[in-house]
Amino acid sequence: MASSSNPINEGVKVAYNQIAQRYTEWTKSSHAIRLSYLDMLLERLPSPTSGKNASVLELGCGAGIPCTQVLAARGNLAVIANDISSAQLAIAAQHVPPSVRLLEQDMMDLEFGDGQLDAVIAMYSIIHLTREQQMVVLRRISGWLKPGGWFLANFGAGEDVGSTNPTWLGSTDGIMHWSSWGAEKTSTILRNFGFILEVCDVKATVEEYEEEREVPFLWVLAKKGGD
Repeated sequence: MASSSNPINEGVKVAYNQIAQRYTEWTKSSHAIRLSYLDMLLERLPSPTSGKNASVLELGCGAGIPCTQVLAARGNLAVIANDISSAQLAIAAQHVPPSVRLLEQDMMDLEFGDGQLDAVIAMYSIIHLTREQQMVVLRRISGWLKPGGWFLANFGAGEDVGSTNPTWLGSTDGIMHWSSWGAEKTSTILRNFGFILEVCDVKATVEEYEEEREVPFLWVLAKKGGD
């Protein structure tokens, strides 16, 4: 997420480093919906028996479960799993094989060549950027993808100019941050960056924090135009 010199992103990094283990457990309720959308992406990528390979970048891989594990098991995918949190990646290293390249870096500082990647995944990660940063990273993702490449991500379904919580999941250091352009504007932004939206759903994730609640997210599976 934006350069680590950015106080918001640095705060998110510090918070995730502190709550890494608790967050890993807390996210289990979202595994089913994550995997359901990941399956849609995998249907569109070369199968292990096709004789073709593909490169996949996961932004905000967290502890590497469940999605990084599934990607790594595919066999014909070169997987780069990125996260801003060293503590999260330390847990991920216990869950994924050495073939996965674990990359500790602020996603806003990542550099890839134009047309280098076949797919980019970002679940519950771009939402931590400011809205302006989201615009920047979505434009960059479009550039990193090959024509016909795939982008799978979720975003806040409602508009949020920026909200924070310094004690989320028991954190006492750092600060958690979220923002969103909302479902309609996010869809427009993606189309403006050359994406064709094949799946565009608003579905809720059940979260248990202080009390159980349903939080709606925009889930997008998009193809980069030009193929």
